Amino acid sequence: DKEENKSTDAEESTMTGEISDIKDFMFTITFDGQDYGFSFDQNEKPQGLDSVKDGDTVMVTYTGTVNTVDAFTGKILSVEKVD
Repeated sequence: DKEENKSTDAEESTMTGEISDIKDFMFTITFDGQDYGFSFDQNEKPQGLDSVKDGDTVMVTYTGTVNTVDAFTGKILSVEKVD
């Protein structure tokens, strides 16, 4: 009964949506009519964030859980513009 990769903290997820409200410590993704806030340590800007702007459609790769009510507690791995 081996436990393989049961650590949910390290599980990667992606969300694709429109990015807005980009700040030094967070940004918002609008997906399916809902806004999701992704926060991060301002000393550790997510990879790719500098190359996107408000209104771009982006794919965010992250660990942890994001939803519309609770604060984001995971880690943003990258932000990529999608055409």
